[in-house]
Amino acid sequence: MNCIEVKGITKNFGDVSALNNVNLKFEKNKIYGLLGRNGAGKSTLLNIITNRIFPDKGEVIIEGEKVIENDEQLRKMYLMNEKNFYPENMKICDVFKWSNEFYPDFDIAYAKELAEKFDLNIKRK
Repeated sequence: MNCIEVKGITKNFGDVSALNNVNLKFEKNKIYGLLGRNGAGKSTLLNIITNRIFPDKGEVIIEGEKVIENDEQLRKMYLMNEKNFYPENMKICDVFKWSNEFYPDFDIAYAKELAEKFDLNIKRK
């Protein structure tokens, strides 16, 4: 079974077509790269897959289930980008706590271990 299937995804922003009838299959245990110029739709596709934005048409299937409003499938993924969605004054230790609430498999002990290894003060913003 394919891990992630993108079926007929179309997304427009006003008069701009970011994605037009995109079909992809991402198989398990493989690494993929999305290449393209700025504005080609890479970020839009990733944001649709992770349910941050919704397509105008089409659907995303993860392990046989639709991703839209599907917390079970969404908690298996994490998308990190240049935008910070945490409150500006939040401390790193609180980010760890929030992450644990949204992602039940998040390992706070391991996160703290990595923070210590990389000399990251988790009491700082």
